[in-house]
Amino acid sequence: MRHGTWEPAPAARWEDGFLAGNGRHGALVLGDPEDDAVIVTHHTLVRPLHAPADTAPPRLAAALPALQDALLAGDTTAAERFTDGRPLRWVRPFHPAFRTRVRSPQPGAPGLPVRRSVDFTTGVVTAECGERRSEVFVSRADDVLVQYVTGPGPAVEVDLDHRLPGVPAELAAGRGVATARGRTVLTLRARYPDSPLGYTGLTLLLTDTGRTTVTAAGVRIEGAGRLLLLTRVRRHAGDLDTEGEAEALRALVDTGPGSGPVARSRPGGGTDLAAVHGRLLARHTALHGAAYRRVALDLGADEAERALPGSVLLRRPDSPALLERLFAAGRYHLLSSAGSHPPRLTGLWTGDWNTAWSGAFTTDANLNLQTASAVAADLPEVTEAHRNLLDGQTAHWKDNARAVFGARGIVAPTHTDGESGHTYHFSREYPLHLWTAGADWLLGPLLDHDEATGRHDPRTSAL
Repeated sequence: MRHGTWEPAPAARWEDGFLAGNGRHGALVLGDPEDDAVIVTHHTLVRPLHAPADTAPPRLAAALPALQDALLAGDTTAAERFTDGRPLRWVRPFHPAFRTRVRSPQPGAPGLPVRRSVDFTTGVVTAECGERRSEVFVSRADDVLVQYVTGPGPAVEVDLDHRLPGVPAELAAGRGVATARGRTVLTLRARYPDSPLGYTGLTLLLTDTGRTTVTAAGVRIEGAGRLLLLTRVRRHAGDLDTEGEAEALRALVDTGPGSGPVARSRPGGGTDLAAVHGRLLARHTALHGAAYRRVALDLGADEAERALPGSVLLRRPDSPALLERLFAAGRYHLLSSAGSHPPRLTGLWTGDWNTAWSGAFTTDANLNLQTASAVAADLPEVTEAHRNLLDGQTAHWKDNARAVFGARGIVAPTHTDGESGHTYHFSREYPLHLWTAGADWLLGPLLDHDEATGRHDPRTSAL
């Protein structure tokens, strides 16, 4: 199994979940058949913590000549006082949105084996237990998280749950259920404390047969043979047109983009969920598979070792099969986390509102190392995501240069949440506002891409 991995048990922690993503939406799949939880993330989800004035770059340019004079006069500690006295402010933290849950109110038969796996070639994460099978992928074509469950059991309860580790007690969250044209839409609206910003998650839920009733938390489904869940997240200020968002999800079922009706009816009525799932998967794999299959590493490893679960293979550090799988996993996760942004410190995924180092982009080492293999691994998608980040921040980089140094040009911050490019994560002990090598280093991958392809992108010069 060079192009995937598997485990014979559900994940007990979010850190051990299998991952899927399209560079915008992400999914962490835990694979428990009794409580099938998928944690949903999105690159834009950063929690507002500071007032705008607190995230402006320090205005130190007027004091720069005096600092230069002091240094030339032999005062080797003068630079330590070159701050505006503000306390260290961490950049806004990346956080999860919620988890979709497909729960069995009655426990299943004891002792049934569980197998969860991820196929790097398709980006599909699968969990199997007895007759129950759940498949999750995040479409690169339609920007939607798709979960397809067959054999869910006599009854299941489905809901959206924002109560993940570290969630602020002051987060205003509300859930809703609406039915239109025989289809159920679950919504979760969240508003950050002391902010007009928030985010909304929507899940379109379809069943092939059975009875659906509304519960206090979501819906209960009895007698269904198949379920299909389509989920999106939107971060926004003020209100969101949830009906318009729901209609966009319904359109993915009823029509293909730019085409007429494509959802086939089953005998006796209802939507053919297998056909809808197959169409969405085909549209996704046409993009994901083509990118993933450009490069492969074959060390001629033993087939028996290639078939081992990842946790077992990790205990064989000298195994060629381990190197093959690590190489494949690295390309898969790099591709899956790169789109609107390059990978964060945690890629595109987190299950905690208090992710270490804010789950942000650290540009003085981590981001550069994370994306360093993009050219060698033939993943121009990663370079383009890196460019997206730079394009969105260069105006702020110019502000940094003027405010701190009174200079033209650009100065990149060492730490950014992906939105603000202002340098405000610094202190006397960590004078990160005085680091001037960032922009050159961040532009390096774009030049590497140009040299590898032999084509000069004028957007690189524009930066």
